[in-house]
Amino acid sequence: MEATPPRITFRDAQHRVHMDMVKTRMFLLGLGSGTTLTLFIASILLMVASYSPTAGAISVICGWPYPLYRAAFLASLCGLLYGAVVFAWRRNSVDFRRALHLSPAVTYQAILSYSYACFVIVFACFVLFALLLLAPDAVPGARKFRNTLPLIAFMAPFLIAAWPKDRAPGACLTTPGAAGARRALALELVGPVLVSPFSEVTFARTFVADVLCSMPKIFADAQYGFAVVFDCDTESATYIHVGYVLAFLPFVVRLNQSLRAAFDDAAHRRKNCWNAGKYSLQIALVAESIRAQHSVPWFALALTSTLCNFFWDVHMDWGLPRQHKRFPAWFYPSAVASNFVLRLGWAVYVSPDQKVVAQHVILLLGVAEVFRRFQWAALRVENEALKIGAAPHERDGLRYDSVGGHV
Repeated sequence: MEATPPRITFRDAQHRVHMDMVKTRMFLLGLGSGTTLTLFIASILLMVASYSPTAGAISVICGWPYPLYRAAFLASLCGLLYGAVVFAWRRNSVDFRRALHLSPAVTYQAILSYSYACFVIVFACFVLFALLLLAPDAVPGARKFRNTLPLIAFMAPFLIAAWPKDRAPGACLTTPGAAGARRALALELVGPVLVSPFSEVTFARTFVADVLCSMPKIFADAQYGFAVVFDCDTESATYIHVGYVLAFLPFVVRLNQSLRAAFDDAAHRRKNCWNAGKYSLQIALVAESIRAQHSVPWFALALTSTLCNFFWDVHMDWGLPRQHKRFPAWFYPSAVASNFVLRLGWAVYVSPDQKVVAQHVILLLGVAEVFRRFQWAALRVENEALKIGAAPHERDGLRYDSVGGHV
C-alpha cells in the first residue's frame, strides 16, 4: 500500500516561499559582502603600492587622484560597516531603533545594498584608471577619459546616497521607503547636529556627532574633491581656511553638545562637563597640529587625548564592566584590546598638516579608525538600549515582516 503524501496547507506553502526568499536575500548579501571586502583590500594594496619608487606608471595614483579615491573608498567602507553593525544589533536583539529613532525602512539589507553599489562603481573607476595608466595608447582619447574616472568615483557615494528611488543604480535589493528614510536622516538627524548647541541634545544626535569625529580626513578629501570638480584654487587662503574649519567642526559640535547637555541636565552636569573637557583637548590637539608639526606640545596632547578617549570609550560609552550584555562574552575583551591598539594612530589621523607618516599610511590609519568607530558604535548603542529598556523577545534575534525583509 502506497504511503499517502503529506498534505501541504496554504500556510505551509507560504512559509516555504517566504523562507526561500530569506535564503536568497542572505545569499546575495553574503556574496556581496565577500566580493566587496575582497575588492576593497585589493584596491587598498594597489593604492599603497603606487607609492613605491618602482611602481612605474601607476605612481600617478598617488598624486592628485589619491584623495578622491581615498574619500570614495572610506565613505563606501563606512556604509558597509554600518550595515554589518545593524545586522549585529538585529542578531543580538539590541533595540537600536528605539535608541537611534530610526525608521523601519533603515535595514541592513538596504544599507549593504547601497554600499555594494558604491563599491562596484568606485572599484570599476579605480581599476580602469590603473589599466589606462599602464596602457595609455590603448584607447583613443584615453587621457581625457581617464582623468574623469577619479571624479566619477568621488561623486558616486554622494549621488547614490541622494538617489530619489528606493533602489539605487547597481543595488541588488529594493527596500520600500529607503529613499524617504535617507532624506529623514539628513533633515531630522544630521541637520540638527550641525547647528548645535541651538538644537536639543539627544542620544541619536550625539551618536552621529561622535561618528563624524572619526571622519575629518574624509571631510578634507571631500573638500579637495569638490575643489577639483569646480576647478577651485587649492592654494588660496579661502581653501586653506575652509580646510581648518572642517578639521575643527566635528569636535566643536561635540563640545557644544556637551555644554548644552550640562546646561539642560543638572543631574549629569559633572559628567557632561568632563566630556566637554575631553573635546576641548581634541580641539587643542588640532590647533597645535596646525600651529607646528612634530612639536612637543602636540605629542603631549596626542598622548593625553588618546588615553582620555580610551578610558571614556570603555567606562562611560560602553559602561564596562557591566552585568547585562547582548553580545557574546568573548567580544567585550577583544573590543577593549583592539580599541586601545587602534586608538594609537587616532591622533595622527585627525590632525591636519601632520607628516609624521606618509600619505599611504594615513590611508591605513583611516581604515583602522573607521573599523574602530563602528566597533565602538556596536557597544555604544547596545549600552544605551539596555539603559532605556530591554528589547522585546525575538526568535533568534531576528524578526521578519510580511514581505520577507527584516524590520
